[in-house]
Amino acid sequence: MKNALGHEMVRLGDSTDHGGTVIEAASDLKHLGISVALDGHGVRCPTCGGVFPLLASGQRTHHGRRVGYHGDKSGCGATVIGQRTTGAE
Repeated sequence: MKNALGHEMVRLGDSTDHGGTVIEAASDLKHLGISVALDGHGVRCPTCGGVFPLLASGQRTHHGRRVGYHGDKSGCGATVIGQRTTGAE
């Protein structure tokens, strides 16, 4: 599902421009069968050497937390790359 800017939701396993990966997501919110990442969920960054929170900026919320979208940042400054890749399309 895209936001008003046409950006895809961030989901478990999506990558970052630092070579990292989204490692946490909501188990009760899925997009195309994959869990969606919310504000504060973990993003592993090999460049910065740790796990940092997703800084979601979307208008949509789930249980009071913002939904992450392509282009959002992690706490280390990495840009998350939300993708729409699944066999369910």
